[in-house]
Amino acid sequence: MRFIFMSEGETPAGHTHEHRYRELIDEVLLAEEVGFDAFGTSEQHVAIGTATTSAPEVIYPYLMARTSRIRFIHLVTLLPTRINHALRVAERLATEDILSNGRVELGVGRGNTTLALRAFEVSPAENKAQQLEGLEVIRRALHNDVFSFVGEHYKIPPRSLVPRGIQTPYPPIHMATGSPESVRAAAELGVGAIVGGFYLGFEFLENMLRIYDEALAGAAHTYPLQAQKLVAVGGGMHCAETRDEAQHWARKLTESVALSTDAYQRLSKLSSDYQYMGAVKDLDFHDERYMFEDSSGFIVGDPDDCIAQVQRFADLGVDSLVMRIDGLPHRELMKSIELFGKYVIPHFKNPRAVVRSPEKVLDDIRAARPDHYAEVEALAAADNTRSHAPSK
Repeated sequence: MRFIFMSEGETPAGHTHEHRYRELIDEVLLAEEVGFDAFGTSEQHVAIGTATTSAPEVIYPYLMARTSRIRFIHLVTLLPTRINHALRVAERLATEDILSNGRVELGVGRGNTTLALRAFEVSPAENKAQQLEGLEVIRRALHNDVFSFVGEHYKIPPRSLVPRGIQTPYPPIHMATGSPESVRAAAELGVGAIVGGFYLGFEFLENMLRIYDEALAGAAHTYPLQAQKLVAVGGGMHCAETRDEAQHWARKLTESVALSTDAYQRLSKLSSDYQYMGAVKDLDFHDERYMFEDSSGFIVGDPDDCIAQVQRFADLGVDSLVMRIDGLPHRELMKSIELFGKYVIPHFKNPRAVVRSPEKVLDDIRAARPDHYAEVEALAAADNTRSHAPSK
């Protein structure tokens, strides 16, 4: 399983975006140091209160130059034509691929706030088709030496993409999926599916992942397969030294969750393509037990708690866990990143390297003794039999 640190540079009142961005840089550098596989942020425009990352394509190259191992995933780039022309996305992605030495991936989506869609005059009834056409343009541009496209929203004559990236066949591509229809579409396209963020529980999540696997197995693919199941823990991950401390801080994250899900309900009323987002209206975001334990939207607790919660995702066959680590004071975020990297990631990446307590080691030694002594006695008996055998 890959562990992906996600932040949207949430900036509290009284703070400045300048200082929050400098904090975010330190958080990413620490995440690389302690073993996170990737960093990702979303493209959020004119957001209020929860996100400040309107230009990930500017943030990433700076961080690429400051790091050497960690990967960067756009979570996600918006593909309505009034926000991003698909050909420009392909050009930027190829450029980042070069500058990062092959450490970039692309996630695509169509927007999930009325603030952004209305600011760019995007029709909620049209942006799904624009996203799918845009994704096709991007894949053709990256995959084919000479490409062209004719559709409802794009009409691109034969051209050749400049520059060319370095990953083969091209950087991994994923698609945000919130409904069974969209996760099925991602599988049929042969791209990764970014699932989660709706707090509907592990049963809903398991069903989405099952649909992806079944559709993937039954589809024929035009482009090289880039299948991957990414699950977004959108409420937040907070790892602290004690469970009480972790839950104390995580309670503050529910305010951001309530704000973002309110936007989901508004969108669900504007277009049938967003109707599935209205399911969040039935959730009680003040039900702490459900939110922290069963919603699949949080990972909260001490390191042992976090290990147990991550295991629930691992048991579902999740390939990558996208964890939002944001919305709290910088010092708490840094502590959470360090504890998770120090104690949780090794449990899944290299469990044999994790030092166990002397008590557990001694228990295993005691349990192994009977078999050991039985083997010794059997060997001695065999030797005794051979020594008393008559010579020929």
